[in-house]
Amino acid sequence: MAGALLTRQELSLNISTGSQVGRLTEGPLLGNYQTRPFFDDEFANLFSHLPAGRSLNVLVDLISEFAMTKHVDVEDIWDYIARAADDIHDTDLQVNLGFFPGPCGNEGAISNIREKNLTVGNLFRASFDNMAENYHKCALRLWPDQSWERIVFSGGVARKFPLLRALIEKRLRVKSRLCPLEEDTLLGLMVLSRVVSGRAGSVRQSMDDLSRHYASNPPISAG
Repeated sequence: MAGALLTRQELSLNISTGSQVGRLTEGPLLGNYQTRPFFDDEFANLFSHLPAGRSLNVLVDLISEFAMTKHVDVEDIWDYIARAADDIHDTDLQVNLGFFPGPCGNEGAISNIREKNLTVGNLFRASFDNMAENYHKCALRLWPDQSWERIVFSGGVARKFPLLRALIEKRLRVKSRLCPLEEDTLLGLMVLSRVVSGRAGSVRQSMDDLSRHYASNPPISAG
């Protein structure tokens, strides 16, 4: 969460190989979720192990197997998936990404298959819909009054799929921002190093300083 430069008014969604939904609170706020001590006497409430990149890879492996069998040269299958999902405005295909044990269950499924909806675009659009629903359910358990002011996205999957971010924004009815750097883990280490070196008096001050810095000097994309 330090790497996302999070405030207590923001909901953190880290979406990568694994995934977490979290928030920071001034004091312990116990509930049916994980509560962990954070820096500066704050606490982090969160759900971890939500279906994300690891579950999507199960579907990608299936598609890749067909591509190799048909001798199809797929240079970047994730880019193809992004384009295909963007082309699907709505789908009645249903996907449950709970292939691995976690707060969303441990049994995945693909259902309501019809003659024309079992395509890559429909499959991943339905998967993103399922992810958005999972994040919404967990967010409500973490933050029942829904008073969050913004979503903060971090992680490679969140960064790669604007459609996924848009679906989550729509489901949670709030705008979002991306972690300012692609390497959010290294950004978190920089937050901590500024405290250790004496450049910031606390982790909160370090996060606020870097937030202002990147707001004035947005990083140049490597792409």
